[in-house]
Amino acid sequence: MKSMQGLIRVLVISVLLSGCAVRGPEMPAEPMTASVELDGSPALSLLHKAEAARQQGETAAAERYLERALNIAPDSSWLYKTLADLRLFEGDARGAEGFALKALRLAPDYPQYRAELWEMVATARERQGNKAGADDARERAAKALEPRTQPV
Repeated sequence: MKSMQGLIRVLVISVLLSGCAVRGPEMPAEPMTASVELDGSPALSLLHKAEAARQQGETAAAERYLERALNIAPDSSWLYKTLADLRLFEGDARGAEGFALKALRLAPDYPQYRAELWEMVATARERQGNKAGADDARERAAKALEPRTQPV
């Protein structure tokens, strides 16, 4: 009888302590891509056209395609990220920073993706001569990649 009570106590304590367990966040099954965010949206086709136009050196056409895509998917972090990258390419660091920060506000919880966006902000700030701001953005990029634990 005493061994049964001991077993019950162990089980009760185990159940109570399991509520205190922590585990890391569940990582997304696949990396963040345009296809993940824009799956099934006509905006994805416009994004592909924008990428093709940029590769051909037609940055104005690429920007028009991206603006049309944003009319379809105004909450797309990926489209803002692509616009930020285009602005960096064109030498508009201030515009790039703004679009990258907008992408961050809309970004899903993909640590690698968020770190890439913070690196883009850092690059834009560096090109504007804002070393302290660039350092801050790089710290945030590193922090985005740190493992986090969450209560279960």
